Amino acid sequence: MKRFLAILLAVFMLFSVAACGSKAPEAEAPAETPQQQEEQPAPEGDIVIGVLQDITGVTSTLGKMVQEGAQWAADEINAAGGVNGRKIKLVTYDTKADVQEAINAFNRMATTDKVSAVIGPPVANIAIAIAPISEQYDVPVLHFAIDDRASIKDDGTPYKNMFLFQPSAKQQGAIMAKFAVVEQGLKKFGIIYNQSNAYSVSLLEPFKTTAESLGAEIVEEVPYQPNDKDFKTMLNKLISAGAEAIYAPNYTQELILIVQQARAIGFEGRLICGLDACPPFPELCGPESNGVIYINNITETEPQIQGIIEAYKDKTGNDATNKFFLGYDVMNIIAKTIGEVGDDPVAIRDAVEKLSGFEGLTGNITIDPNTHQTKGLEMVMHEIQNQAPVMLKRYSAEQ
Repeated sequence: MKRFLAILLAVFMLFSVAACGSKAPEAEAPAETPQQQEEQPAPEGDIVIGVLQDITGVTSTLGKMVQEGAQWAADEINAAGGVNGRKIKLVTYDTKADVQEAINAFNRMATTDKVSAVIGPPVANIAIAIAPISEQYDVPVLHFAIDDRASIKDDGTPYKNMFLFQPSAKQQGAIMAKFAVVEQGLKKFGIIYNQSNAYSVSLLEPFKTTAESLGAEIVEEVPYQPNDKDFKTMLNKLISAGAEAIYAPNYTQELILIVQQARAIGFEGRLICGLDACPPFPELCGPESNGVIYINNITETEPQIQGIIEAYKDKTGNDATNKFFLGYDVMNIIAKTIGEVGDDPVAIRDAVEKLSGFEGLTGNITIDPNTHQTKGLEMVMHEIQNQAPVMLKRYSAEQ
């Protein structure tokens, strides 16, 4: 009997162990439906881009146009669905043409607003002040200030965050000199410039060096102060020295007075001017502007540019000038870059440094990683005839 009970107990324990060692089959996870497989994470919030421009002050005509062009591009991008489903939001700060105001605004954008990139100013004094401050952050600044000091440090290396999106002063000054000497046959130049303005000063040496290398002569040059309004004595000094053409790389308001007063004292020769003679300069200056030769980023009669000019005019009643298209192109570059690498500022900066062959309205844009400036970007020489721009010749900017 005891043996029987022992056998029975052993069998019972055997079955108990087997039962404990086996697991109940797990329920299979339900297969994903096609709808679940295609579902993507919801887009994040807006992509915030800073715009740092002179909206008021003496150079407000420049800053307003950059801001308007950037906004026009952002509106187009948002209307088409944004960047990877996210809208672009522009946060604009007015520098008021004041260096300290610009520095304060830039610090706010980089720290408080957490912008992914900054569309920076065309004004050299402002950009030069921001450049060393920008080294404290990792926010790329895509700007239009042509003075080398806004992009390149004293040791010859570029500021890590500063990128110039039009030809530099060296390139533009050389183009204007080549055109004046080679195409116009001019040999004797007088120069009038604002000695306190970085833009004006930056365009001096490139023009002089190139003109002299081509056999021309700088017969006289006269500096002036920012508050000067009467330029007749200075202009007479240039004419008396034998100048057959006057080079005047100055801001619009000063340039209007210089051109009007040059004509008033009887000077009928050529005046060679920088970007500030672009429209609306002919309208602001009046008939005295006829015969002025200037450099521009665009030709207003190109169909795509003309289409935007007309659309902007219909919507706002205002004219879109060259700075509008600089802002427009850079906004599109930022959006394209974010679409490829995301909105992290460092990733954007690294991608912008490698930018090559972007087809914009201002030309085919490539950034030189050694200078953070454009290379090979075309500029266009124009003459004002009957108070309207007439395209004369295209030049590819050389390094």
